[in-house]
Amino acid sequence: MAKKKAAKKAAPKRVATVRTAATAQKKPVKNVVRKKPAASSTTTQKRKPPEPEIVPEPVPVPIVPAARKKGVRKATLTTGIRTKKPTKQLGRSRIPTDAPLDVVFQNDPQAREAFVFLGVHTIRELEQFHPDDLVMRLTSPAKQTVGRIRKILAMNNRCLEGDESFALDYQESLTQSHATPPNL
Repeated sequence: MAKKKAAKKAAPKRVATVRTAATAQKKPVKNVVRKKPAASSTTTQKRKPPEPEIVPEPVPVPIVPAARKKGVRKATLTTGIRTKKPTKQLGRSRIPTDAPLDVVFQNDPQAREAFVFLGVHTIRELEQFHPDDLVMRLTSPAKQTVGRIRKILAMNNRCLEGDESFALDYQESLTQSHATPPNL
């Protein structure tokens, strides 16, 4: 038992390292400044007061943003940064673009009438229209029809409810022009 303890307490051997000129660091050279001997008190020259030193004002240093880390791969920088939030996509279409509208809108007879009025037969043709353009094309005939109704009633001294001012203005314009009413 005593031999084992003695073996454990023995210090590990040290390996001598060789210093080369490349690995050895040179000691910095100190600048030695020698002081002038102090003037003796027997001199009659008066000392000049020391001139104040002019200290330049500190120049403000612009703040530079931190540089990008060199160890980061370019692939993670370009693929990891998103400028816009990802928008939800509609995904794959369930109906082909050349499908007839009569089949797709079987249960909506009013929509089918609108498609006949517009002269559209497939989804591809329908998607060419802007929504506001569809509303304008579908509502403009109704507006024109209402305008024709108002003019005919005004010529016959009649008017729609709340439409008296239009009827009076229209009758006045007819009498001023002395012309026959326009062909409808």
